[in-house]
Amino acid sequence: MGKPTPKVEVMRYLKSNHYTDAKDFAGECESVVMIVKGQNVQGTCKYGTRVDYIFASPNSPYKFVPGSYSVLSSKGTSDHHIVKAEIVKVNTNDQENVTGMRRQRPKRKVVKMTNSSSSKGIWKT
Repeated sequence: MGKPTPKVEVMRYLKSNHYTDAKDFAGECESVVMIVKGQNVQGTCKYGTRVDYIFASPNSPYKFVPGSYSVLSSKGTSDHHIVKAEIVKVNTNDQENVTGMRRQRPKRKVVKMTNSSSSKGIWKT
């Protein structure tokens, strides 16, 4: 039983209709994906794994942030790896904001649970 062949006609259709592939916004380093030893899956790419795609339509108000695309290992929990890309909403008149934008880390919020025995999980921020 061989690997399924990629559906190149679908990719050609998306590209010919000017859909944007998030993979075009990868950082300087190529993502390295590791899999758990003994994982037995029929994959569509190297090491028997699958990588999904993220596309944006040409008229989408959201654009990919340069350098934000990456592929993360699912660490044996799935035969699909996690594909991540950051997006920003831009004005249709101001799309050049995306190319000049620096990648920013999302702000993290620390929360404290006020009653540890509560089953409702009341959180105080």
